[in-house]
Amino acid sequence: MHAVQSSSARSRIRAARAFIGRFPPDTELLIVAATRGAADDFARAIAVDRATFGLHRFSLTELAARAAAFEISVAGQVPGTAANAEAMAARATFDAHRAGELTYFTPVAEMPGFPRALARTLHELRLATVGPTSLDPGGASTRHPQGDLGRLLERVDAQLRSAAVTDRAALFETAAHAWPAARWAGYPVLLLDVPLASAAERRFALSVCRHSTAALATVATGDDATLLTFASEGVAAESIEDDADSSTDLGRLRRHIFALEPPPERIRTGDVRLFSAPGEAREAVEIARRALDEAAAGVRFDDMAVCLRSPGQYLGLLEHAFERAGIPAYFDRGTRRPDPSGRAFIALLACACEKLSAKRFDEYLSLGEVPRLDARPIAATSIPGDEAYARFARADGADTDVEDDPILPDTEDEAIVAGALRAPWKWEELIVESAVIGGVDRAEGKRRWRRRLDGLAAEYRVRLTEVDREEPESPRRGAIARDLRNLRHLRAFALPIVDTLG
Repeated sequence: MHAVQSSSARSRIRAARAFIGRFPPDTELLIVAATRGAADDFARAIAVDRATFGLHRFSLTELAARAAAFEISVAGQVPGTAANAEAMAARATFDAHRAGELTYFTPVAEMPGFPRALARTLHELRLATVGPTSLDPGGASTRHPQGDLGRLLERVDAQLRSAAVTDRAALFETAAHAWPAARWAGYPVLLLDVPLASAAERRFALSVCRHSTAALATVATGDDATLLTFASEGVAAESIEDDADSSTDLGRLRRHIFALEPPPERIRTGDVRLFSAPGEAREAVEIARRALDEAAAGVRFDDMAVCLRSPGQYLGLLEHAFERAGIPAYFDRGTRRPDPSGRAFIALLACACEKLSAKRFDEYLSLGEVPRLDARPIAATSIPGDEAYARFARADGADTDVEDDPILPDTEDEAIVAGALRAPWKWEELIVESAVIGGVDRAEGKRRWRRRLDGLAAEYRVRLTEVDREEPESPRRGAIARDLRNLRHLRAFALPIVDTLG
């Protein structure tokens, strides 16, 4: 077992690559990272230089779940969730409060946020392998939080056993016991920047390393808990010097950001700047403003990046700020709102590949990307050679810094296509009624689309004539006329697309 530490991610990855390079390409190895994505990225980077046949990639939690799956199944247990933990904490609080067991937490036990806070606390205690007896305050005052926590933890433990629920702490404990018999036991192991923050995680990670033929752990400088874990096994982490320039602010920040003792003061070089703003929206605006400042100084947008700690809070605000500033941005990982136009385009391609499938065309209509009737084709956008001021070239040659206001529909026809009258939903209904299906090939499918829609239009006209002759005042006439009008819009929109795809 060997461990290396460095404040440089590049140095740690270099050491990890050297460890993998010691084995033949067909060797089965275990790559465990903090997330599955990190393990996948590292494996792909390895595959660029050499063949790889036996790289098994996991996050630490995923590996524990795989190792403990059989034991959990035999015991008839089920994985726990955050909702389970909060519900059990609420039940334990209610029962303990009613039994008069609580003293310190009595004033807040009935507060709505207490079960959630208690669930998090008990979760951390269980991960730290702290039992109820360890929390006994002994001769301390009865109004002591440890006593209440011990009694609540005992009740939650009993609920977990009676409900046959496996929480995260139990998962790691079971996995540590089951690992010697796991199929990956005995493989060389790489722990790639895996933080071992709890006793349960440390116990499982050490079990994995002890039962391997070779093990390397890369640790970020400052992760003292993980370093102490390997030190307890007699493994002193080898320190790799950071390759950053020590004369720059960034180099000193990388070296000393987690150090307890501050470095000597010196004149700043200005390559690291700190700022704060009152709220996430203002922060996003300041980020966009600084991106424009860097662009004005000659830095390309392709050389800039924004890393978000909480993408869910900042993503929409940052998108809006960049859009208003005219900054082209690409969002990778963490983006949860793909542009519907991309999915609509994929649905059209699938429609063409499946011989003009009506089902795929319905999927396209359902995404709300139907253009206006008078929309002009958009010319291909060419990015100017000078991106210094984040201007995009528009089709009409004009530049803008703000988003154009949406153009409201002026006529009923435009409103139908714009979606104000829910036309796409009606269009899907019309496609179903006309029994449009794909053909044996795209040419046959194109002819069938036109034939079926023409036939439905003729049927509507016949119905309209009959109603005019027999019941001219009937409300059915308006409904049939509306369907005929919707069908006319569908034909005007769909048939040119079908002709193009065919």
